[in-house]
Amino acid sequence: MKDVVLAVDIGTSSLKAGLICQDGTVIAMTSVPYSAPENRFVAEGWIWALKAAVDKLKSAVPEPVEGPQIKALAISGNGPTLVSESGLTLRWNEYPACALNLDETSPDEAHEFAHSIFLPRILLFRDLISDEYEQTTHLFSGPEYLIWQLTGNAVTVLPEPRYETAYWNTSVLEGFGVPTGKMPGFVELGHNCGTLLDNAQELLGLPAVPVIGVGPDFIAGLIGTGTTKYGTLCDRAGSSEGINLCVNKEIRAEGVRTLPCVTEGLWNLSVLIPNSAALPEDERLEKVVNAIQLLKKLSEENGIEFPKEMTTTGGQAKDETYFEKKHTRLAELGLELKVGTCVDAELTGDALVAWKKL
Repeated sequence: MKDVVLAVDIGTSSLKAGLICQDGTVIAMTSVPYSAPENRFVAEGWIWALKAAVDKLKSAVPEPVEGPQIKALAISGNGPTLVSESGLTLRWNEYPACALNLDETSPDEAHEFAHSIFLPRILLFRDLISDEYEQTTHLFSGPEYLIWQLTGNAVTVLPEPRYETAYWNTSVLEGFGVPTGKMPGFVELGHNCGTLLDNAQELLGLPAVPVIGVGPDFIAGLIGTGTTKYGTLCDRAGSSEGINLCVNKEIRAEGVRTLPCVTEGLWNLSVLIPNSAALPEDERLEKVVNAIQLLKKLSEENGIEFPKEMTTTGGQAKDETYFEKKHTRLAELGLELKVGTCVDAELTGDALVAWKKL
């Protein structure tokens, strides 16, 4: 059997995993739902979901997947979920997104972090779960918690240097009263976070392979759909949904989340549809159309040619009836909807990052 990367993505309600070759071939993939996704300690179950996924993958291939065949384990996951060392979890979607309330007395540097996706949730964890906040040495982002369990190393994967203002820095944390070291230090996308610990090898039945940090599932999905090149568009449609456009300008607008692309000099514009999968199909589809039209309008205003196709990924892309309905509706807008080589593009992104590192 060919060498593979074990790609793992921690979702809101389930863990996805796949065995992916260097040429992009998916040997096998699976999904393991969490027994209690709303549980405050849901993160404690991620390693058990991973074990179940590994067992299912092994049984899905004609020969054992062990020894030198698995070259690395790559991990991404939902964010900005935060997890303490005990596994206590503040999920990304538990409370409405909020901006920092910065007054005139706040340090000048703090104002650069007004659009941070992590800092408000760190402060929310501190205020809502103060005892646990005080007791834990580290607060992890979701996928980094599993990395810590598997390797013993505490890290935070920073997708690209410009992402610092979407996360935090030491002086801003200290300015808000967050102790130095509470949040693990930054490492780059694709960092080798360490080798599987002996107990992890025994539990999972895997060899001593490197664990590659990919960070947010958002980043893994953009890489996996190829939305890292100027003028590309994708629809990440799982429990929630995000329409993403890669552009060459930093464009700020109401209703749009603007973040750096992992490609230097490019930016990602996102229109988010929270809890999209729970909406009636017609309402959901109209929100998608409205998001596309907003991004198209911003493109025209900034001299950017809007793409003619959009790649979709995630659980909603597996619903053939809804996919056809969406395909027909978007065709009316002059937009072709397609699916990539793997419907769960986060796994493709994980594998690409790991193979590049290897």
